[in-house]
Amino acid sequence: MNVKLKEIDSYTRQVTVSVPWEDLESAFEAHIRRFSKKVRMPGFRKGKVPQKVVIQNFGPELEAEFAQDSIEIHYAEALQEHKIVPVNRAKIEDLQFSEGSSLNFKATVEVEPAIKLPKYNRKMKVKKNVYVPDNTDVDAYIEEVRRQFAEVRTIEEGSSDGHLLLVDMQEMDSSGVPIIGKKVEDRYIKVGDGVFGGTNLSRLSGLKVGDTTFVEAETTKEGGLTKYELTIKNVQEEVFPEMNEEFIKKIDSEATDETSFRENVMERIQERLDRDAEGQLNEAIIDYFLQSTDLEPPPSMVDHYIEHSIEQAKSNNGETFDEDKYRNEARPSVVRSIKWILIRKALIKGEQLWIPDEEVDEHIDKILESTEDEKGQIRRYYKKSSNKEKLRDDLLDRSLFQKLKEYAKISEVTISTSDLRKQHELSTEGA
Repeated sequence: MNVKLKEIDSYTRQVTVSVPWEDLESAFEAHIRRFSKKVRMPGFRKGKVPQKVVIQNFGPELEAEFAQDSIEIHYAEALQEHKIVPVNRAKIEDLQFSEGSSLNFKATVEVEPAIKLPKYNRKMKVKKNVYVPDNTDVDAYIEEVRRQFAEVRTIEEGSSDGHLLLVDMQEMDSSGVPIIGKKVEDRYIKVGDGVFGGTNLSRLSGLKVGDTTFVEAETTKEGGLTKYELTIKNVQEEVFPEMNEEFIKKIDSEATDETSFRENVMERIQERLDRDAEGQLNEAIIDYFLQSTDLEPPPSMVDHYIEHSIEQAKSNNGETFDEDKYRNEARPSVVRSIKWILIRKALIKGEQLWIPDEEVDEHIDKILESTEDEKGQIRRYYKKSSNKEKLRDDLLDRSLFQKLKEYAKISEVTISTSDLRKQHELSTEGA
């Protein structure tokens, strides 16, 4: 077998294969024998038609079947010979074969492109955010905890900002006629929250059981607004627990009083912000490699990922899912993801990183030690090889970023949460 390899571009390879007849003859004769056993012809018993007669009557079909079977065999051998790992099905062209002649064909296939990484061990510069929380963050955290433990009380007086309304919600057309099939029953809404604030706040104030009103919400449809009629079925308010010693002990056994409780809350907030900062630093490192690496992912890989995500989205969204819109909108993020997958693979190989089975098992043991409940469920979960490999991959990710941070020149940027709140307020006002 003679194989010639041609590099079309960074991710496309073309192999030209020629197999001489002497290497095919015995296999072709065996193919005829197998074929003859299936042939039915007048004057002959099944399987007893002479090979010469079979060839005379089914020659083109015989040759086509044999050529197809032979392509698969010799294409695989050609890939192995040149150590080609395809990422898609090959496109077969220029197929030539007949009895007594050589088999010739071309196969075009996409592969993972070779990657030239930047000199990241000397040149990588990234910024890391250092977040500084304040008492406003503590107040917000405590307010959310109190809300989680709040009791809901039905009230007789009219509704006001912050109250909960149990409503039936009927969508109306532009002329004010209810749209059949567009009614939602027993939905809870909060007065003043999101779309139920702003211009709708006055329409939702002073309401009692049995009252009706309407709200308007922005829509992507032409026309700008969608109108809903609301029928009030209940009016409720949240009664928050008092910040006393009993409540503090209930949610934080380590706190001795409100002061120590607030200190513990501040620590938790700082830990969360530190985790966020580390995640953002990881993203900054990813961005560095994406911007510094000349890489074009194979189109077939992009298409495969998109089609796979479309199937998942269809199962979640049903008939309302717009495939064409999703395909166009998803492509940039998919291209970015595949670029990083390929770069990550090259980095792991270059740094010779690996997580042995023993380390994976040790991590599973730590997970089991950190929980009191559901130990059996956790064990069953990691008995599945796919879940265990996902954990190994996560640990490999952690090891990779740890190594890359050792190489990186990291400059810290201090950001107060009060500044973040101001920025959010400005952006909200601008919107």
